[in-house]
Amino acid sequence: MRQLKVILAVFFVSLSLYSYANETDSLLRVLDMSIRNRPQYTLERQEQIDALQRKLRLPHSDQERFDVYRELFGKYRSYRMDSALWIANQRVELAKRMKNPLHIYSAELNVAEVMIGVAMYKEGLEILDGIKSSDLDASGISYYYYQYHQVYTLMADYAFSDKMKDHYRSLAYQYKDSILNIRKPGSQGYLLMKSEKLLYEEKYDEAIEILNSCYETHKQKGYSVAIPSIGLANAYGVMGKTELQKKYLIISAIADIQAATKEYISLWKLANLLFQEGDINRAYTYIECSMQDATFCNARYRTQEISEMLPIISRTYENKLRQEKTQMVALFILTSALLIILLIALIFIFYQMKRLNVARKAVSDMNEELKHINANLHTLNNKLQESNQVKEEYIGYVFNMCSLYINKQEEQRKMLARKIKTGQLDDLYKTVNSSSFVANELKEFFYTFDSVFLKLYPRFIEQFNTLLQEDERIYPKEGELLTPELRVFALIRLGITDSGKIANFLHYSAQTVYNYRLKVRNKSQLSKEEFMEAVQQIG
Repeated sequence: MRQLKVILAVFFVSLSLYSYANETDSLLRVLDMSIRNRPQYTLERQEQIDALQRKLRLPHSDQERFDVYRELFGKYRSYRMDSALWIANQRVELAKRMKNPLHIYSAELNVAEVMIGVAMYKEGLEILDGIKSSDLDASGISYYYYQYHQVYTLMADYAFSDKMKDHYRSLAYQYKDSILNIRKPGSQGYLLMKSEKLLYEEKYDEAIEILNSCYETHKQKGYSVAIPSIGLANAYGVMGKTELQKKYLIISAIADIQAATKEYISLWKLANLLFQEGDINRAYTYIECSMQDATFCNARYRTQEISEMLPIISRTYENKLRQEKTQMVALFILTSALLIILLIALIFIFYQMKRLNVARKAVSDMNEELKHINANLHTLNNKLQESNQVKEEYIGYVFNMCSLYINKQEEQRKMLARKIKTGQLDDLYKTVNSSSFVANELKEFFYTFDSVFLKLYPRFIEQFNTLLQEDERIYPKEGELLTPELRVFALIRLGITDSGKIANFLHYSAQTVYNYRLKVRNKSQLSKEEFMEAVQQIG
């Protein structure tokens, strides 16, 4: 049982690590795409700033103008520090002209924020020390304490001795309490500062719980998740949970890049983490992007932080490129040698294939010739079979006709003999001059021919009509088997194509046969040659 529990524990840990890895890879792809689209995000933010700049050119009251400057300061803060400083100074001048103390302090706090942001801590502290908290309203006091908290936090980060670090951290911690006392409990600002205090006190689980709550709230309300994400990344980093630290650094970096924030911490921290893991290409891309944005923003202390890492990552990246180049040269030489061998082999194969193709062509030609001979034999056999069938039918028909004709001649002789014997000369003369005998015989001859032909080719009429235009098709009348036109083409189907022979056979004139042939051919959908060939293929 104990071994089973161990195996299950290992399985679930492996499964969770695989899930984290897949999620991290997906987030990294989103971040890479966001960095490629960085100019578009910057353009969108610049368009928002331009809209506010145009708004300033419209006639406004001093209060309205002061409020527009506040919006502009918010857009420039963490985007371009020099422009943010210019806007903050404009607010100071306008507030002094308005003679509104709260506005003056608010504008001066903007100036202090920029001074702190560009690492001019002395100047920032001088401005803060020149303002009394008792002269500020609730929101002003919160902003005022937060600037003290920021400057001491940054001074602790860059202090030269541990004693100075502890001193500044202590001061920053005191301002955490001051801010918590001012801010409304349960608000996002309160909870984020509370999480910072808990992290300082090493109460990581409590801090993570608060930060997760803030993260979900920011997502639901459409706020930027950059701040709670970086807080979670810091907490997981201290706890040694690298995968979770990486995940939230990526999320924070995506939020910063897509918001066109230029002063940030997440991306270059992520670059450092990826560098330690051996992902040199991404580390170099991210640290270079961070340096470009920090320089654009004129955030000096960020530039300084990044400058400490950039040379190390750059050298490693360049070394990797050199190694890859050396490998590429070696691979190129090896590939070239293999290509030469392959080329020789292909030439040899080509000549062998050529010889084989010649042999195959000879065999193919012989096969085609055999197929042609077989086809001709098959056609000849079919024709012979058909010819034999026609001969059998019509030989029987001829013998039968001859026998019937002999019998009729015998009866005719006896009838004529009786009339002579009895002296019926007038009846004899009428009988001899009558044409009905020949007409009846011819009619019977046609009926017999039609019957034998349709017995051989029962679908002749149907198939012949498919060769004609739909409204020109020929059908026998009631009591007929074939019409004269169909009878002419029936003989053509039997191989008798000469009009004179057809005329003799049917007791028609040659002109009549010609007229029938021309008339029917004009009704055809095909050319003359195609039509005649199609007739001979019927059946």
